Amino acid sequence: MVIISFLVFLFLMTAIGVYSSKKSLKTSQDYIIADRSIGPIATSLSAVSTCHSGFMFIGMIGFTYLNGISAIWLIIAWLIGDFLAWFFMYTPLREKTEKLNTHTVSGFIASHFSGVKKVVIQKVSALFIVLFLSVYAAAQLTAGSKALSVMLGWHHIVGILVGAVIVTAYSFAGGIRASIWTDVAQSILMLMSMTGLFIVALFQTNGVQGLFQSLNQLDPYLIQWIPQDIGYGFPLYLAGWIAFGFGVCGQPHIIIRPMSISKSSNLKQARYLYFLWYIIFSLCSIGVGLTSRVLLPELALADTELALPILATTLLPSILVGGILAGLFSATISTADSQILSCSAAFTQDIFPSLKNTFSFSKLATLLTMIGVVFISIFGSKSVYVLVILAWSGLAVILGPLIFCKCLNIKLGYKTSLSM
Repeated sequence: MVIISFLVFLFLMTAIGVYSSKKSLKTSQDYIIADRSIGPIATSLSAVSTCHSGFMFIGMIGFTYLNGISAIWLIIAWLIGDFLAWFFMYTPLREKTEKLNTHTVSGFIASHFSGVKKVVIQKVSALFIVLFLSVYAAAQLTAGSKALSVMLGWHHIVGILVGAVIVTAYSFAGGIRASIWTDVAQSILMLMSMTGLFIVALFQTNGVQGLFQSLNQLDPYLIQWIPQDIGYGFPLYLAGWIAFGFGVCGQPHIIIRPMSISKSSNLKQARYLYFLWYIIFSLCSIGVGLTSRVLLPELALADTELALPILATTLLPSILVGGILAGLFSATISTADSQILSCSAAFTQDIFPSLKNTFSFSKLATLLTMIGVVFISIFGSKSVYVLVILAWSGLAVILGPLIFCKCLNIKLGYKTSLSM
């Protein structure tokens, strides 16, 4: 029953992606930015499922398992940083990219330069995008493969290849439009699966009071709100994670969503729905991490990132386990497809601009990027937490300040931009 419900999900997601091809304009601009025609609901749900990916199902739950309730400060800090980006940056980003007729982050950064300087800035930033987003996408395939390994007994390489084939299939079909359409369905499934598992697990721990009592018996540190041994004190710890959350402005696969919205005035409506989903899902993710520490204490000596799939198989009937697996897999591929397409855009629009209007080359770039991502996923680190933190931080510090300054009309010189 697990495999049947999971396969039904795979079929539905692939069907949505393929159906989106009927709306495709068969142009590189539509493939990369959906011709700037996406509504506010689709924009918000797509952005939230892309941003809160397999990391929340795997990495964040593993982190919470080890650190207890103090892990909530990561969520609070990320929410603050993310809100600042939505409030101050996304409207000028949407308006300026349309005015400048730029479809990529690298093109936006380099738009006030000309000649060789523009080419260098555009190509260098694009190379960093390909490098870090490939690592980030590999983390998503790794997260999905961990779930498939626990729930279905598949070899991790099989799980990686299944995810890669699905992402490639509907990316080929409709590009970023297919990604956004499937993200909407995936975001709903993600929220339902995480919320449902948390409610079931909470009953098993005798409610919130029973959960905290059990955590205190295991280790009093687990119910301390302020984390210990954080080096430079809590204020800097919190500030660091707020900066990490604000680093969303340097993530090309996420900010392409507000760039694709039909008009900038719709961003306010999209923002409300985004943060409503964000808060509910994140709190349930923390809850699953805490309940799994009580219900699966033996996991502390193993891979804590397996907490959610093991908890699901322990507590739920097989048909619902398939639903949880589908939700987790949704999270991974909703991010991986966006990252692959952003890498493809970097290749076609920035690194090889002479081919930017060649639709077939866009698809070839997507395929080649996926091959590289699969290689990293198979041979790289198996820690989703490590891969995501590395990739997100790299993009945040390399691209974030440049995009921020550009949105605020702060024109940086060539040498300054290149050194940043």
